[in-house]
Amino acid sequence: MISFNPVTTQQLAGVLKQNYQLSSALLASCISLSLMAPSYAGERIRWTPDSDRGSIESTLSGGRRGQTSVSCNPANNATQLALLVPDTQSRLLTTTANPTLAWYITTAAPVEMTFHFADPDLATPIYTRTTNLEKTTIVSVTLPEEYSLTADKRYRWTVFVSCPGDYQTEISARSFVEYVDGEFLDVNHLSSLEQARVYADQGIWYNAVALLLTAGAQGVTDAATMVQSLLEQGQSPAEITLSAVVYL
Repeated sequence: MISFNPVTTQQLAGVLKQNYQLSSALLASCISLSLMAPSYAGERIRWTPDSDRGSIESTLSGGRRGQTSVSCNPANNATQLALLVPDTQSRLLTTTANPTLAWYITTAAPVEMTFHFADPDLATPIYTRTTNLEKTTIVSVTLPEEYSLTADKRYRWTVFVSCPGDYQTEISARSFVEYVDGEFLDVNHLSSLEQARVYADQGIWYNAVALLLTAGAQGVTDAATMVQSLLEQGQSPAEITLSAVVYL
């Protein structure tokens, strides 16, 4: 025969109180962990330049060393050009012979934009594109196959933007890109966001940004936050959205 020990009201109340305290403690622990966790996807991407790879050269813009954002009117920044590159880093690498480069143009009036890609050993640019823009946008260009880069050589790219109402006045920004071997990175099995994280961690800036721009165009919501996170880590003044991207 199975016997049961009677439980008093006081004992039952004690058990319920103990379970409530344990549940409250568990809930508090979960809340604490959620607060400690990254609040957005951009916290999970880290820009880690590799000091052992690439040439040691500063980014140039508008004729001034180290500047990557310029404006037609510094007082109001109505028309502004910002390259999507780190402001303080010098080794700007790609593992693609035909890299994708990008910049952000803020404007409320139509402007003309010209892109030059140059081999520093040649007097004239090896590739040029010109287009008109009606509004604020990100511009992305992938170097055509006939202009594939030579490995371990630093190339220069420059963007010119006309100032609204005065096509004789323009602003310009200039940066560099260097093609390096990336066969040691096994990323083909990863998602675009995971690939971007790997490239950023290995100091391959252009691959990471290109992947995030493509992901953003495909509707991946975390991509814009991750691009902005990279720019902030690189101390770039650009504040972008991925709502509009023009591909040249």
